[in-house]
Order: sequence, then C-alpha cells, then structure tokens
Amino acid sequence: MPAISIFFSLLLISVAFTTVYGGGIGFSTTLIHRDSPLSPIRNQSLSHYDRLSNAIRRSISRADALFQRAAALTDNSIEAPISPGGGEYVMSVSIGTPPVPYVAIAETVSDPAWIQCMPCKQCYPQSEPIFDPKKSSSFRHVPCTSDTCKSVNDDGFCGDQGFCDYSFAYADHTYSKGEFGIDTITIGSTSVNMLFGCGHESGGGFGTTSGIIGLGGGDLSIVTQMRKKSAVSWKFSYCLPSVSSQGRGKINFGENAVVSGPGVVSTPLDPSMMYEISLEAISVGNERHAADISLATDNMIIDSGTTLSYIPKVIHDGVVSSLAKIIGSKRVNDPRNVFSLCYSSDGDDVNIPTVTAHFAGGADVVLSNENMFITVADGVSCLMFKSLMEVNDVGIWGNIAQANFLIGYDLEKKSLSFKPTVCA
Repeated sequence: MPAISIFFSLLLISVAFTTVYGGGIGFSTTLIHRDSPLSPIRNQSLSHYDRLSNAIRRSISRADALFQRAAALTDNSIEAPISPGGGEYVMSVSIGTPPVPYVAIAETVSDPAWIQCMPCKQCYPQSEPIFDPKKSSSFRHVPCTSDTCKSVNDDGFCGDQGFCDYSFAYADHTYSKGEFGIDTITIGSTSVNMLFGCGHESGGGFGTTSGIIGLGGGDLSIVTQMRKKSAVSWKFSYCLPSVSSQGRGKINFGENAVVSGPGVVSTPLDPSMMYEISLEAISVGNERHAADISLATDNMIIDSGTTLSYIPKVIHDGVVSSLAKIIGSKRVNDPRNVFSLCYSSDGDDVNIPTVTAHFAGGADVVLSNENMFITVADGVSCLMFKSLMEVNDVGIWGNIAQANFLIGYDLEKKSLSFKPTVCA
C-alpha cells in the first residue's frame, strides 16, 4: 500500500471560528502551504525545484514504508501509524491550563496524538519549549490499572510510576515513547479534554514540530475523541489550494465540515484502518480504463498527506497511453527518472483532454490539469500518477489530485464527498 509524504504541506493557523447548528458545533481553521512564501516554516535557502526534489524523495520513502505497513496488516499484526516523513501539514493547537500553543503534524493516516513532554530523556529539537505537564492544572496521568488504559493498551503496558505507557515505532525507524495523559486540547476556539501521548523519548523525521495530531478514524484520533466528549459531530473536511495559487486553504470540523450543494458527488468510505475508497476507472476523453472488477473495492486510500497518486497498473498504463496520444507537446524523459509521462512545457501546443476519476457509487470527479501535471524542471511537466507495483496493492489518492475540491469525511455515514471549488 504505497504512500508518500506530502509535497505541499500546509500550516493550520489557529485563526478559527465556531458555529453552533441546532446543538451541533462546527469550527474551521486556515491552511497555508508549507512551502508557500506565506509559511513561517518555509526553508528560504532552497529553490522551488530543490523543495520538489526533496518532496519526491520523501514521498518514495514513505511509499515503501506504507507498503510494509499494509503487509503487516494483512498478517493480522498490530497496526502502527505510518511515519509522517518531512513534508506534512502542521497544525496549531494549544494544550493544558493555561493553554500553551504548540505546532504539531496533522496526520490523516494516524490515530494517536502525542507531543514531546518533560521530563525528556531523549528528544529532538522543536520550535517551542517542550510541554511540561506539571505546569498544567488540568493534566491528569492515566493509571495503568484504569479502564481507560485497558481500552487503549491491550498489553497492559505499565511504566515504573504505575502510569499507562505507550511506544509508537514508525515504519522509517522514527519513534515516540512515553505515557498517556489527559488534558485540555484547544483548536481554534474549541477545547476538549482528550487522551494523548506525552512523549519522553522521541526521534526521527518530525522536523521542528512538537509531535503528531492524528486525524484518522480510530478511537484515539482527535476527530473521534471530539465526537465522544463534546457536541462536535464525527465529520471533517478540507480544501487544498492548487500548487500554483499559493493561497490559503481550510480544514473544518463538526457541522462546519458538511459538504453539500450543486456539484457534490459522494462515494462509500471505509474508515476501519485508514480512509479507504474504491476507484473503479479513469477516463481520458472517451477512453475508459477500468480496474479489474475483483480488485476495485477499497482499492485506494485517500490521504491529504500524500503528494502523488498511486493507481492500479492497468489504469495507470491506459491513462499514460491515452494522454501520450493526445497531448500535442513533445514527450521528454523525466530528469529524475521517477515519472512515466513527461512533456515539454515550453510551447503552447499542450492539449490535455478531460480526465475523470470514477469512484464507486457514481462519484465522477473531473480533474483539472493542475490535479495531474507538475513542472518538475525548467520546461518539463510530468504526470503525478505512478503505477502500483503489485496487482493486489492498495493505492493512494494524493493531495495534488485533491486540490480545488472541498473534500468531506463523514465518518457517521461512512461517506466521502467531493465538491469542485476554488480553494484560496
């Protein structure tokens, strides 16, 4: 099951608003591209192509890690969160009483939330002071004999102090170890007491952030905990700006996350492990390239933290063949030897037809040029789809293909919705 770390990660700024609908709460937060000139974490020393090259390298590494994770899940092994890599969303949250602001990675393929905590035995450098639970009046330890610990820790992992411990080993050898705690986590203007990991040993590719905020569908994700402990419904949505716009996107929770109105299409969503959907085919003009019907159910995961899209080989090869026949520009080799279809983008004779992704339930998503092609070098644009290596592998619908759609995750109805829009 391939995945890759995102190329255009976003910063969630804590400028948010809360709206109440008939007893339901919804709130939204601004998104900014990680590599946008607006981003406070942009590496100014790198060129555009340097950042792209680094993102592709991280993406391939993450893909390999997620393949390993998929194999482990097939063998009924314990599920562990995928490594976040180096190009994720970062999310501004506050923790404790009084609330202290932190920046953490927002992960849609992870459930547990954790941040680095004092006392710190082995920690990586982060931009904010490390969280000290002793300075928060609302922090509570979780005893290893408690029902809460037993519900999240089947092994009864008990620390020296009698508190409920955790150990997360990620696929690329990054890790976090510590204890579970309960404290007030504030996102925008909404505060909820949540279970999270207080990490005393951490290392790996987390950048200068404080940890991870899990947005997956599992019991430990903040989306699920908000549903259980407050009036926030089990929904979230986001809108990612296109690469070229350098605009601001948005992530929405609760009733603010409802996706409705003209142009909305919906497909079944399986959130049992990750966010799985069914890609049945992709059409290029009038040519339809379909997946094997026996392999077209839950054959993709949708991940806002993935740059490229990995699709079944039969679909990929058909799309490349169709596009190569139609695009008027000269076909050229990818200078990094990563992508299958590249063309010269210097001329004005580029002719890209209508490309439609067909998901189960009649959800036909029409893709723009910016959902498919990125300029990877001067005068060279490449298709951001890659082929799955194995027939039975599960693919990824990446964030370039998601740009300029409002995408809603309704975990109550198990439905994923797409609404074409301009995310700015």
